[in-house]
Amino acid sequence: MTTDVGFLYSMTAVSMSVASIAGLVVAFRRTGAWAEHDLYRLRQIVEWGFGNAILALAAFPLVGLVGSETGALRILGLVALAYLFVNLMTLFRRRAHVRASVPVTPWVITVDIAAIMLTTSVAILGTMTAWELALLALVLRPMIAFLWVLATLRSEGDVS
Repeated sequence: MTTDVGFLYSMTAVSMSVASIAGLVVAFRRTGAWAEHDLYRLRQIVEWGFGNAILALAAFPLVGLVGSETGALRILGLVALAYLFVNLMTLFRRRAHVRASVPVTPWVITVDIAAIMLTTSVAILGTMTAWELALLALVLRPMIAFLWVLATLRSEGDVS
């Protein structure tokens, strides 16, 4: 591969760290029941974190199987685009079942559009730069969800 493999390993580590953040959130909220919108976001954090880690790691064996970096990245771009589409449709379906409104903020829309554009460019161009940018956009999604969960946490003594 013509890129620094350290970036892909770093993205894998970041994605797994983001996924494990859900455990940290659970530790923060030791008492009380979970709100539906928090559970919605926690699932999102874990699923996107694991999915992103697999996508980042898949580049290495796929280059060996396909025999070319460009071809492997184009395949990964298509896989990432399909993953993104299925994940977003799943989130919309889940969101419809959450009684409390789960806002879709401009940040989420911006990141989703960027991820769609970047994974599409990877599928077309097959460049490592496009793949690295797509991975960055994909890892932003669970990070935003984590910030939303943190915003809903209250200290144990806070009743407001």
